[in-house]
Amino acid sequence: MIAKLRGFFRYFYSVPWCVPAWGWREFAATTKAFATGTVVRGPFAGLFGAAVRDYLGMEFALPVNRGRTAIELALRAMGIREGDDVVLPSFLCRSVLDAVVNTGANPVFADIDGTLNVTAASVEAALTPGTKCVIVAHLFGTTAPIDEIERLLAPIGIPIIDDAAQALGASRAGRLVGSFGACGIVSCGPGKPLAGAAGGLLVTNDRRLYERAVALRVETEAPGKVGDRTLQFWIWRRLRRYTLPFGVLLERIRGVRSEPVHVSAGLSNLDGAIALAQFESLDDHAAERRRHASILLARLSTLPAIQIVDSSSAEMPVKLVYVMPESGPSVEKVIDVLSNYRIEAQGGYAPLHRSYSDDSHFPNTCALWNRVLCVPLETRPARSVPIPLGHWDELSSGHELPRSFSSISPSMA
Repeated sequence: MIAKLRGFFRYFYSVPWCVPAWGWREFAATTKAFATGTVVRGPFAGLFGAAVRDYLGMEFALPVNRGRTAIELALRAMGIREGDDVVLPSFLCRSVLDAVVNTGANPVFADIDGTLNVTAASVEAALTPGTKCVIVAHLFGTTAPIDEIERLLAPIGIPIIDDAAQALGASRAGRLVGSFGACGIVSCGPGKPLAGAAGGLLVTNDRRLYERAVALRVETEAPGKVGDRTLQFWIWRRLRRYTLPFGVLLERIRGVRSEPVHVSAGLSNLDGAIALAQFESLDDHAAERRRHASILLARLSTLPAIQIVDSSSAEMPVKLVYVMPESGPSVEKVIDVLSNYRIEAQGGYAPLHRSYSDDSHFPNTCALWNRVLCVPLETRPARSVPIPLGHWDELSSGHELPRSFSSISPSMA
């Protein structure tokens, strides 16, 4: 019994995973939408779209329920159809792949470098005679060299989708990400600059692309579905510090709930109101995460790993991201140590290419994906969470630990 209680209380993390920075504005938006019956219909989807459109210096914005929906609409508006090739990173959230597959297009994958993003060289290597589009994502708040990729593809007429879901507010070559290519993608979610239960945007300067995307049919989500999703987000995500143990207990009793089937829909009024509140606090939330990062970086200063994300103004801090050395310790061991000190960390994405091809063309993805460690930044680390600086030595194999990208893999230099 005592062991079970200890196991239960272990899930009360002081630094839980990706708790959204929802405050009084998000609470007021939720209560007002329920009280006035404006959960689905109202002005906020349009207001959110206009605000981000102006911020990025774009002409058009189409608000939708998910970033995945925005990507699929963009592909269809470009005329992508069955049999066309679409290039995307192998190291990426699966929802982007799902959007590509749903159009009938063939996904073609590009390798990454030490920043965990694609490069102009890896995109060029992935191009085929049938390539009709390239999706460039900026992972974990760092920027891919999209300016170089744009210069590569512009002369041959291959459009780019600039996926800024994880890096809105970051800049590259003096331009905000999301403003490159044929169109940009913005989305809300836990661990993103805009934390929300749902929400996405397609932004573009191309009137024809915009009009074609608007003409594509999308659903209108039911008020009950939107309301339930928002309440679930409040309970299990916003209050995760207190509710996670009970969520784990429920899963053990009733089993893991399956993910709801994705439906392409417009952006609801409630999701738009929360997204707008998040957007208007974008810089404040980034500054807060930078302050949290400074505390964690000091406490993790002896972690034998390479830090991927920095705190420069050109990047958008969303997580601390490390690559563990091949010599150890493993990501799983470090996650376990951090858990003992009440920090809920996670690993990276599994490679997407493995369902389609072998590993031979993706040396860096294969070398790095299971060595990625992500530490959340939304919650201020409590003073009562000491991390023993010498603890990592017990987990490593005793080999000399690399301190630069080039020492991990020659192919990454």
